[in-house]
Amino acid sequence: MQKMRPWLGIVLAFIFVAICFTPQVQTILTLPDNQRIVVGEASTIQLNLPARIQNKIVMKVMGSSTNVFASQQDFPVTVNQQNNGYEIMALKPGRVDVRLNLFGYIPIKSIQIESVAPKRVVPGGHSIGVLLQSKGIMVVGFAPIVGSDGEKIYPGRDQGLQIGDLIFRMDDQAVSTEVDLAKMIDSNKDKELKLEIKRKGKAIIIQMKPVHCAETDRYRIGLYVRDGVVGVGTLTFWDPETEHYAALGHIIVDADTRQGIDVLKGRVVGASIQTIKPGKPGHPGEKIGIFNDHSIVEGNIVKNSQFGIYGKTAKALQNPLTEYSMEVAYAHQVKEGNAQILTVVNGEDIEAFDIVIEKVYPQRQNGKGMIIKVTDPRLISLTGGIVQGMSGSPIIQNNRIAGAVTHVFLNNPISGYGIFMDNMLSEMPVKIESTEKVSTF
Repeated sequence: MQKMRPWLGIVLAFIFVAICFTPQVQTILTLPDNQRIVVGEASTIQLNLPARIQNKIVMKVMGSSTNVFASQQDFPVTVNQQNNGYEIMALKPGRVDVRLNLFGYIPIKSIQIESVAPKRVVPGGHSIGVLLQSKGIMVVGFAPIVGSDGEKIYPGRDQGLQIGDLIFRMDDQAVSTEVDLAKMIDSNKDKELKLEIKRKGKAIIIQMKPVHCAETDRYRIGLYVRDGVVGVGTLTFWDPETEHYAALGHIIVDADTRQGIDVLKGRVVGASIQTIKPGKPGHPGEKIGIFNDHSIVEGNIVKNSQFGIYGKTAKALQNPLTEYSMEVAYAHQVKEGNAQILTVVNGEDIEAFDIVIEKVYPQRQNGKGMIIKVTDPRLISLTGGIVQGMSGSPIIQNNRIAGAVTHVFLNNPISGYGIFMDNMLSEMPVKIESTEKVSTF
């Protein structure tokens, strides 16, 4: 008997694996682990099992341990049996577990259901100027200093500074602008300085002496630095309940270091598009505009996140193309097919242009949940497709705002990525091309 046990285990394992590959079991195993439903919306779980099996499977709303015995009406969703499965109806916001049980008590699959309230926002499309000041002065390169003997030296690099470092204090004084840094170096001349920097979130202290530069007749530490960025983008939406906006759909990074910028302060203003440099394969296009301090768009920047920039506006925003706010389409509601984007290609006039949503990846959380393609002949003629400055342009499908344009495909400018509204809403407060100025010290 002992000799038979290993073989018996192998046979049982083979049978178990074989059962897992049967269509009936695969139907259950391929059900999602989590699902989102909007209040008032119904979702159908198709089982398509033989009647003798399906009659032995029961779907129940489980909830948390504190309310397992609550009536079904107390849960955010209800479950109703149908001929070939179950219908889940969202009644109110909340999260619950819905479980498939064999014979009513043997758990075989659990699905977490999130019921979310309908959301309405004012769609954007407004062209905006972005002025962002970072927390600290970012090192973006090393500048040679010509000594008295004509030799080039790099004191900052030699003392251990690295590209991407943030200088936030010097000799126990806060440094927030390039001017601050220049004044402190000039006032100390050749005295040793204590620089407090941040490198990948870690605080570091570096000691160094400024060196006299024969070319400029100034004391310098041999760095290219930048204290912020300036650029053009597109506002995605405005929330009338909180008066907060979201724009761009992706993080603002420093053009040289490719690192995200921590916000010290910043603001957005309206921008007027003067001309467009069309995109070509291998050469991204660009919107070129001027800032307008008298535009209806005016607000601060409080967050620069992976899903865009966020802040509060000074005035209520409206979109001239739609009289009312627009319902949000969550990721599970976005479908492949026709849609539009709202953006500015001339002056400050928001226009709608046709696109196609070619692929939808509802589970992606990286801001690239949709692949979109521009089909509007006029937009292709004007811009070649998606160009820099178009990031944040809202995507509209079936009279709902589904997300925003985020990236262009470098080898095919008529196509690019879009972000879901789910992602952008998750960052709401309770690589943008920029014209950046670099100074040397």
